[in-house]
Amino acid sequence: MFSSLLLAGSCEQKITGHQYISFVNRTDEKIACQIIWIGKITPADTIFQRQLFATHIPANSTYLFECGNIHRGKAWEDDFKVIPYIQFLILNDNIYQQYYLEPCDTIRKYVPILHRYQLTLEDLQRMDWTVVYPPKEY
Repeated sequence: MFSSLLLAGSCEQKITGHQYISFVNRTDEKIACQIIWIGKITPADTIFQRQLFATHIPANSTYLFECGNIHRGKAWEDDFKVIPYIQFLILNDNIYQQYYLEPCDTIRKYVPILHRYQLTLEDLQRMDWTVVYPPKEY
């Protein structure tokens, strides 16, 4: 009986939904991208948050943002049950590298946000879970 319990507990959970959001940098410059997804995003959260690091994304490349709860068998769709949207802040990586250890006010003053995405579940589904920077002009 004990071995049956061990075998049942070791079964991998099947994740239903999207494990990753693809972020495509279509520029010739390395960018920094800060991702924020919390239950309640306030207007203050639309600026760079010092306590969250930014991910460096090389020029002309794709980065996969993994769902933060994937270790619990959850997907991005599960996160959207408690968050209104996910936010990506795009920064110039060279400038960010100069200031990332500075106080938050200094970073906000000298590291401009090049673009901000606030995407709902429906937005990501429509975009096939791929965010492209810079956004397409229509």
